[in-house]
Amino acid sequence: MLESALSSISTLEREPYAHIGSSVTKMYKWGARKSGNSIQPLTPDPGYTTARSVVIPRFLSAVANRPHQPLIVDLGPVIGSNLSLFSKRLSCKFYIQDLFADIEAYAQRRERAPATNLADLLTSRFPQPPRSVDGILCWDLFDYLDPSTGRIFASKLTELLGTGGMLHGLFSTIPTDVAHYTRFVLDTEDSLRRQPYPATPT
Repeated sequence: MLESALSSISTLEREPYAHIGSSVTKMYKWGARKSGNSIQPLTPDPGYTTARSVVIPRFLSAVANRPHQPLIVDLGPVIGSNLSLFSKRLSCKFYIQDLFADIEAYAQRRERAPATNLADLLTSRFPQPPRSVDGILCWDLFDYLDPSTGRIFASKLTELLGTGGMLHGLFSTIPTDVAHYTRFVLDTEDSLRRQPYPATPT
């Protein structure tokens, strides 16, 4: 899996991470769900795993240098330790928009109403005006989107970010059929603890 901060800085992660370019609009190509026989099922880890992050500290430093009170949008579920860490480190406005819950609800509804549009659902979830967001915590959201949906959603995130804004993302380096979501818990600025929980296939 690849971890990256996209926009004003580029960073290199050591294994199990790697480098990605700085274009937010291209990131949907990484790890997105794809059709065909090359998909490799991904099953939940038997227990929680922890990985070192060099990107989160750089993300924090970049956002902390904004000339105003930064605005952060977290696209994952509510995690108390993450909220506490960002609030103490940045004294920021912190909005949680759990799009993984939206994806799960969509996956369950699609079995009954296949015509629903995931891209429209996700892009409608942001009350923030264009260019008003200083940082977005995307986590591994793009691993659950097909390329078309990912392209539309990436454009929306690009629209939200202000000049020099940052986006943190984790991307699978191979096509996967993801069978679970993951909560990414920040115990410290450079420690990501992964907690898998079930997902309905999209």
